[in-house]
Amino acid sequence: MFVLRRIIILFIPVIWIIGLELVRNNHGWLWWTMVVFLLYLILAVFMLGQVRLKQSFFQFLIMPVVFSTVSFIFMLFLVDTWAFHFFAILTGLAIYFLLNQYFVFVNFPYKYQPYTLESLTFYIGLLLIYFMFSAAFAGQILLKLNLWFLLGLVGPLLGVVLYHFFWIHKINFKKSWLFIVAIIVTLLELMVSVGYLPTSYYVNAFILAVAAYIMLGLSREFIQKALDRKKVISYLSISGLLLLLILTTAQWG
Repeated sequence: MFVLRRIIILFIPVIWIIGLELVRNNHGWLWWTMVVFLLYLILAVFMLGQVRLKQSFFQFLIMPVVFSTVSFIFMLFLVDTWAFHFFAILTGLAIYFLLNQYFVFVNFPYKYQPYTLESLTFYIGLLLIYFMFSAAFAGQILLKLNLWFLLGLVGPLLGVVLYHFFWIHKINFKKSWLFIVAIIVTLLELMVSVGYLPTSYYVNAFILAVAAYIMLGLSREFIQKALDRKKVISYLSISGLLLLLILTTAQWG
């Protein structure tokens, strides 16, 4: 069983990348590829979850499933071949590292480094949020999808991702729900506002990802009673530098 679990994890990025390449060359494979990969992913988490994840199977399933689905949709809008290959490898590795940490957490608790899952899911979650808003803006611009329809899709997805973020940080839903609602409302309002900027949807999504970084980081620190002046300055400084970098190098108009 140990070897089987290891093999299942090792094949995840391989199946992911091959599936994306199949879809890129033949869109007829789109739904089949997505369904097969998600079923494989659910099986992988289930196999890992027979011991320590048993009581939290669905919570541990959230991030890999939502990340894979959103990444898949995001990849459909990529035109540049090199960008497609880059993000195919990046997302495949992200899924692999996440499930590999599940594997270590379950089978080798003595080797598990504290807060590894928390840190990993934080950054994967930010990448997910970037992909989500990129796909939403792309759908609005390229496919002419209704804004309210997109908000109706993005809102619940954000809710699930934020719930998982606070849960993985061992923050009770009773303490986090108000922050979840506030962050969702703020990000959706920013989505509407940023959509008017004469920049690409990649830049717009990056702005929202930075906003999510600030709100998630500060909310977590506040709830855990670890927020201080130094951390506030750190989050704001990093976010400010990232925004300055992307906005000064972006093509306007």
